[in-house]
Amino acid sequence: MMVSNILHGQIQEDKKKHFLAGAAISSLTYTLAKEKLGDPNKAFLCSLAAGVLAGVAKETIDSTQPGNIFDSKDLLATTLGSVSVSLTFNLFDKKKKKK
Repeated sequence: MMVSNILHGQIQEDKKKHFLAGAAISSLTYTLAKEKLGDPNKAFLCSLAAGVLAGVAKETIDSTQPGNIFDSKDLLATTLGSVSVSLTFNLFDKKKKKK
């Protein structure tokens, strides 16, 4: 219980949203790319690129708003969400292929 409270307090709510956004974008992109391209490696690259690109676009747009900056930590959180989903999907696809 205490560890949960410590971790909850250390990760800002905003960073959690960025992580989930990166994961969601990459999840959708991986699924569509795999269906269209049929190659898990190409789907991995597409989904990773989509997540990172979305993060860069969001932070670039945010930086144009008064009182806002390009937040590299937000971009990192989005990228980590993207990497975690893309890599997981790719590994499971390759594992299914071996069977």
